[in-house]
Amino acid sequence: MNRYIHPVLEDLLSFGCGDQRIPPAAFAVFMDLSEVKAVWDLQYQFCKALDIIYLIGRENESDVETNIYLPLPASYTVSPAWLEKVQNSLSTKNRGLILAFKDADSTVVYYQITEGLVTPDSLEIVQERKASEERRRLLQTELWRKRNQLYEMAKQNSNSNNDNEHNA
Repeated sequence: MNRYIHPVLEDLLSFGCGDQRIPPAAFAVFMDLSEVKAVWDLQYQFCKALDIIYLIGRENESDVETNIYLPLPASYTVSPAWLEKVQNSLSTKNRGLILAFKDADSTVVYYQITEGLVTPDSLEIVQERKASEERRRLLQTELWRKRNQLYEMAKQNSNSNNDNEHNA
């Protein structure tokens, strides 16, 4: 029995990617982008430093800038530090970085990553922000509860100011 392997898959497998789940994911994403989404000038490349395969292409024929598509299996672990390393290594400046997660059932989900990804705030900053929001919420609730009383007080002050102006 002759086994036929698609030439693109054969190329992707020949890169020698350490994670054997990446070439099949890259092939599925390549086929989705080329056949379904009709991405222009689609190319695949291998980054030895990151041990990943990535795709480059333009969404429309008229687009000048290319997008970088990063095909990954859905079970792949992604962290903010890793994404920052990818952005730096692949020179994503003035380009879109799109994560393409391929699930076992052939579903591909795309996530656009923007430049300027920052690490999350520390626990102390988050707690401080929550406390500040809680204080603001309590103040708004108190003002809402006492709005009628505040309205009456403002009306009385306005009336007494008007009386003083008329008497003067």
